[in-house]
Amino acid sequence: MNFELPLTLSLVLFLTLGILSQWIANLLKWPAIVVMAIVGLLVGPIFGLVNPQEHLGHDIFSTIVSLAVAIILFEGSSNLDFRELKGVSKALVKILSIGAAISWFLGMLGLHYILSFPLSISAVLAGLFLISGPTVIQPLLKQTKVKNNVDTILRWESIILDPIGPMVALGLYFIIFVIKQDFGFQVILVFLVELVAAALIGILVAYVFKWLVEQNRISQNLIAPIQFVCVLLIFSISDFILPESGLLTVTVFGLCIAMFKRGDFIYSEPDHFIEHTSMILVSTVFILITSSLTMDVLKETFNWWLILFCFVMIVCVRPISIFVATLNTEIASNERRFLSAIMPRGIVVLTVAEFFSTLLIDANVPKAEYITSVTFGFVFITVVFYGFSFKTIAKRFKVSSNEPSGVLLVGESAFSNHLGTVLKQHHIPIMVFLQKQRGLTQTEALGFETFEGNLLAHHERIYADLTRYDYSLLLTSSLMVNAYAFTELTNEFGLKNVFMVDSSNHQKNMKHRVGKQISNHILFKEGVSYQELNQYVKTKCITEIDASEQSTITDDDLLLYYIDDNKEIAFQTVNHTLLGKETGIYGVLKHFHSTISSLKNGNEDQ
Repeated sequence: MNFELPLTLSLVLFLTLGILSQWIANLLKWPAIVVMAIVGLLVGPIFGLVNPQEHLGHDIFSTIVSLAVAIILFEGSSNLDFRELKGVSKALVKILSIGAAISWFLGMLGLHYILSFPLSISAVLAGLFLISGPTVIQPLLKQTKVKNNVDTILRWESIILDPIGPMVALGLYFIIFVIKQDFGFQVILVFLVELVAAALIGILVAYVFKWLVEQNRISQNLIAPIQFVCVLLIFSISDFILPESGLLTVTVFGLCIAMFKRGDFIYSEPDHFIEHTSMILVSTVFILITSSLTMDVLKETFNWWLILFCFVMIVCVRPISIFVATLNTEIASNERRFLSAIMPRGIVVLTVAEFFSTLLIDANVPKAEYITSVTFGFVFITVVFYGFSFKTIAKRFKVSSNEPSGVLLVGESAFSNHLGTVLKQHHIPIMVFLQKQRGLTQTEALGFETFEGNLLAHHERIYADLTRYDYSLLLTSSLMVNAYAFTELTNEFGLKNVFMVDSSNHQKNMKHRVGKQISNHILFKEGVSYQELNQYVKTKCITEIDASEQSTITDDDLLLYYIDDNKEIAFQTVNHTLLGKETGIYGVLKHFHSTISSLKNGNEDQ
C-alpha cells in the first residue's frame, strides 16, 4: 500500500521523520539509530507506506545518498585535530593500526565464508565495518562515566576511524576497479594520474578558500555557505574526472581545513552549519535507506547466517584485534577486556554502504544487492546490543566510575575556588576553565582539573574528557561571556544542566538583560551578583546544613545547592527551590544579605 505523494512533500516528510527520530531518541535516552531504524522499517517494509527508492527513482535517490555521504565525510575529516595525535597512548596507536588491520582482514573472511559475499565485496564492506562512529559511542561514554584510559581510546578510535573507514573501502574499490579492467601499464598510469588529480582538486580548492579568507574576500556570513558549496562542487567535478573519486577529494579538502584551523579560528566558522547539516542528512538518508528495504530482502537477509556473522564480529573479531593490538601496552587487563567487548557501528556505515552498493550493483558484481540489508542488520544488531548492555559491561569489567556527577566551573574567582573546594570534599569531580591562563598554580594547588584550550570552541571541546562532568556553572564577571558560554555549552551538557550568575550589582532584574530562557537558569536568587558572592567568601564560608535542620535556613541566608545521600548535586536557581528534602545536605551562605548590606554601608561610610 504505497502512497503516491508529491516529490517535494515526500522529501520534507523524510526530513521530518529523521529529526523527529533524533528528538524521540533524546527523550528516551536511546541510541538515535535504534529509533530511526524502527521508524524506517515501519514506514517501509512493515506497513508498506512508501518505498523511497522506487518513489524518487534510482537517479534521484542515489544522488541524494552520494551528496549526503560527501558532506558526512567532509564533516568527519575536517574535525580531526592532528595536534592531539602527539599525546595519544601507545595502545591507541596500535589499535588504530594493527587492530584495524586485523579487524578488516577477519571481517573480510567472515563476510566471504559466513555470508558468501565475493571477496571483492567482502574487502570493501570490511573496510566500512571499521567505522565505530562518535555519534553512537560518545553518548554511551557520557552516560556511563567510563574511566579515563578506555574513554580516551574509544573516543579517539571512533573519531579517527569515522573518515578513515570509508577511505579504506574507497581505496579497495579503486584497486578492484583497476584489476577488473586490466593490469596494463597505460591503464594503471591513467588511473593513478586521475586519482592524484582528484586529491589535488581538494588541496587546490582548500588553499584557494584559505587565500580568499585571509584576503578578506569572503564576508563572515558567507564563509559557511561557500564552504558547503565547495564540498558539493568538488565532489561532483571529481566524479566527472574519475567516477567515484569525489569521496577522496572531499576528504582531502576536509583534512586541509582541519590543518588550517590550528592557526585561525575563522576556519571553524562553518563548523556548526556543517555539523547540523550532516546530522540532518544522516538522519534523513538513514530512514530513506531503511524504508527502501523490502520484506523479501529482509526475510532473505535476516537469518541465522547474519546472526552468526554478528556473533563472530562481536565475540571473536573485536576481542582478537584488541588483545593483539594491546600486547605490551599500558592498558590493564580489565580495560583490555572491556575494549574488546565494545564496538558499536553507527549511522555513517549504512549511509556509505548504500553508496557502495549502488556502485557495485552498476558493476554487476554478484550479491551486491544485499550489501545494504546486511549492513543494516549488522549495524542494528550491534547498536541494540551495545546500546542496552554498555553500562552492564562497564560495571562487569570495573571500568565505570562510581564518582558522582562532576561540575565544570567557568571562570576563576574567590567564590568559584571556595565552592569547588567544598564540593571536592564530597568527592564531586571539579574542572575549572580559566578565561585567562593565569592563576594556574593556585588552581592546581586546590586539586582541580583544568581545561586546556578554548572551552567555547566546539572543535577543541570535542577532544576534551568531559565525561565526568554533568553540570556547568558560568561564574565569570562578564554577562556577555556567560551568555555566550551558556549558548555554547548547552549543546554539550544539555539545557537543564548549565547555570550562570548575575554579573552586575547595578541592575536588579536579570530578566530585563537576558532572554527569558537564560533567565530561568540564573543561579541562587534574583539580584545576587558575581561581585557580592566574591565579597562574601572573602570573610565567610559556605555552611552545610543537614536536611533535617533546614528550618534554620532563613530569608537572610542564600541557598546554593543540595547534595543527596548518593552525593548527587542540584543547584538552586531563581525559579526552582531545593527546600523540602528529607535527607541530604544543603549548602548555604548564612546571613548573606545582611552581610552584603553591611559591607556596602561600610564602603559608603569610607
